[in-house]
Amino acid sequence: MLGSDPRESYHEVSVPVPKLCIIQYNASRFLTRVDRTARTLADQGWEVVLIGIRDDETAEVEQRDGYIVKRITIKSRALPRGFGFKFIRFVEGILRTLVAAYRENADVYDSRDAYPLLVAHIAATLRGAVVVYDSDELNLDRNWAPSRNTAWRWLMFRYERFFSRRSAAVITSDIGRARVLAERYGVTPVVILNVPDVVEPPARDMEFRRRALRDARYLLIYQGIIVPNRGLEELVDAMRVLDDCRLAIVGYGALRDMVAAKIAGDPVLTQRAELYDAVPFEQLMGYTAAADIGVIPLVGSCLSYRLAAPNKLFEFMVAGLPIVATDLEEMGFYARAERIGTLIPEPVTPSSIAAAVRSLIDGEEPLADIGSRVRAAALERYVWRVERPKLLAVYDALPLRERFVRDRAV
Repeated sequence: MLGSDPRESYHEVSVPVPKLCIIQYNASRFLTRVDRTARTLADQGWEVVLIGIRDDETAEVEQRDGYIVKRITIKSRALPRGFGFKFIRFVEGILRTLVAAYRENADVYDSRDAYPLLVAHIAATLRGAVVVYDSDELNLDRNWAPSRNTAWRWLMFRYERFFSRRSAAVITSDIGRARVLAERYGVTPVVILNVPDVVEPPARDMEFRRRALRDARYLLIYQGIIVPNRGLEELVDAMRVLDDCRLAIVGYGALRDMVAAKIAGDPVLTQRAELYDAVPFEQLMGYTAAADIGVIPLVGSCLSYRLAAPNKLFEFMVAGLPIVATDLEEMGFYARAERIGTLIPEPVTPSSIAAAVRSLIDGEEPLADIGSRVRAAALERYVWRVERPKLLAVYDALPLRERFVRDRAV
């Protein structure tokens, strides 16, 4: 017989209830690497919550395929710009993120990049959880001004070394970056390539092709963030001499308005280049497959770029596009190993880009044949089906705590 106390209708059992809290210091809109991790673990039975920073274009809560995004609002964003107010926003962001992470009571806190590491480790310590550090960049060698500041580098080195060594696992996206992290911090990163989650070639978006190609013969595409040192100004200028080509730039970022003004201000460029808004991954891959050549004119301005094999490289390959990419260490390796197209020699200039594109178009091997070979290589070796077991192995090896839930008695 059950007693009068309603709590006696439950009994306590010990069962693992794995929960992952991903912490990311941005709005998490078009970041496919994070989405793949979240969906993969959700498919394995994990409860997954992603904590991000709300901006003017995102909702506070967003339900995605198998997981939920919760964005905190930084109220001090309304304050004037300036160092003092920037510091206030910085502190508020840390405090609000920490409160949100603590409330999730997760088994694992996944820090996306170095900056959430502090919050992830504090929340994990308070909750008896562990931290996974996913290092998407080499933080001492990024494409931004602080990397050139001696004091900032001294502080960041000690910060990242301290927390990466205390993380249960470290993940990175490229072999070269893993080598640097191992030498720099004495950790053993697991390399999980930034490859797309597809099982067959994407369908071509023929409406996009008609709109973007117009009366030209070849459609070139660049997709991704539009920021300095991506070679986009040089790429647009290269279109002046590529009279049988048109260029579609799909993405967003700090240089978008400048690139748009550059195109609009020149009658030749207006006819040969066009900007398109960033779109969800499935739609983007339809755009990609509709092009003839993928272009990645990345400038080797920092070590993190020189050792990067960006997601667009593998997305182009899956779509069957011959590729024109800068001859940097990591991209050069894949370009030569899989014979995916032509390389742009450094320095990246309009003439070096145009020459590489022309060499590919005028080469002996037809573009269709290159595309078929590239697609076959990608579907065999550079898709999420291949990388997914590596991620699961990392999480299977984590020392998860046991959590207790109340199960209704039968």
